[in-house]
Amino acid sequence: MVADPITEVHREITRLLTKLSRAGGGRPDALMEACVACLEAAQCTSAAATGQERADTGAQEALHAVNAAALAIRYALVKAGDERRLAARTGESVTSDT
Repeated sequence: MVADPITEVHREITRLLTKLSRAGGGRPDALMEACVACLEAAQCTSAAATGQERADTGAQEALHAVNAAALAIRYALVKAGDERRLAARTGESVTSDT
């Protein structure tokens, strides 16, 4: 039996989140955290779409996750800009992990 597309997508999102959480053992990386936050938002949305969560509860959780993802992305952008400015002042090359 073939699963419907949204169920397959939900499984794949969950697999990617698991894989990223295992890969994140080193230094904190702002862009990696932003990726995880975006996947968490997608996971909340797909859980509601598959009926694993009530539609209203799942949508509310997805909205919170989207807001968290936006903040994580904004933080990554600010961090990268700060690192570029610091490197320009000190004459170093930027080798950021963001």
